[in-house]
Amino acid sequence: PGSFVADLAAVDVFTHGWDLAKATGQSTDLDPELAATLLAGARMAVGEQMRGDDGVMPFGPVVGVEGSEPMADQLAGFLGRQL
Repeated sequence: PGSFVADLAAVDVFTHGWDLAKATGQSTDLDPELAATLLAGARMAVGEQMRGDDGVMPFGPVVGVEGSEPMADQLAGFLGRQL
């Protein structure tokens, strides 16, 4: 459905914003409420069949993130980003 595509696009744009912040040494504490919403959706949509550490799969293995870290960092870790 269209809502799934819109949610996927939102996760993609938000996560690439996180990538840019991380790469340029800026705060990755991006909109915590939005990050929490996107993380909840990603947890339902991204399964193990979409993960791999070979660079072929769209997501890497989950990177453990402390629960006290910013929600955007938790989303990035869930999507396989190295913190």
